[in-house]
Amino acid sequence: MGAPLKVTAIRAAIPFKLAVTFSDGTSGTFNAGPMLAQRGEGTEPLRDRAYFAKVALANGVPTWPNYFDISPLWLQEEMEKNGELERPRPVRRMKV
Repeated sequence: MGAPLKVTAIRAAIPFKLAVTFSDGTSGTFNAGPMLAQRGEGTEPLRDRAYFAKVALANGVPTWPNYFDISPLWLQEEMEKNGELERPRPVRRMKV
């Protein structure tokens, strides 16, 4: 089994989306709207756009100042399910 999946880059985009790059080379834009629609103590502050934009990486895990975090594996699975995940294209080698 390889290294655990991590997020290597993240950036908040308006409205309530995350531009994400994973350690396996996949990437995409996650629509956090459905996640934020579920009521919860952790997600409540994230409904404020300025607060949502404070997302940062803590050891490869998207995390907000209130310590709410998202599992990279869950995030990637949700993005895959919603058609938001892009896989890197294989490099084509030219014959010489």
